[in-house]
Amino acid sequence: MCRIKCPGIAGAAVSALAEELRSAVVAALKSPEGREALREVLAELLPAQPPGEDKRLVGVGVAAERLGLGQSTVRKLAGRCELPSVPIGRRLLFRPADLDAYAEARRRSPERVRELTGKA
Repeated sequence: MCRIKCPGIAGAAVSALAEELRSAVVAALKSPEGREALREVLAELLPAQPPGEDKRLVGVGVAAERLGLGQSTVRKLAGRCELPSVPIGRRLLFRPADLDAYAEARRRSPERVRELTGKA
């Protein structure tokens, strides 16, 4: 069953094409060679996710634990837009990559201290 809804003649063509595509995918999934071919095609078409990068958002508690800060501090940083966040309703969510970038930007090392003070 095709779930694409398009009005008119063009819509019928799109629906027929979607149904044909669905049938081809279902047929390909029935054999190991077909599944492998689909993996290869999808790998080319879909943007690759860098290894280790998690796309799931985390809540304030996980963000605070990851940064070693209190939950209220994380909320204040997000409220001041110092820490990138995704507000959804009353929830405040964070991308793990943004948390890592925030921590890395504030990391102190001898090289960073020299760079900031201008001493060689």
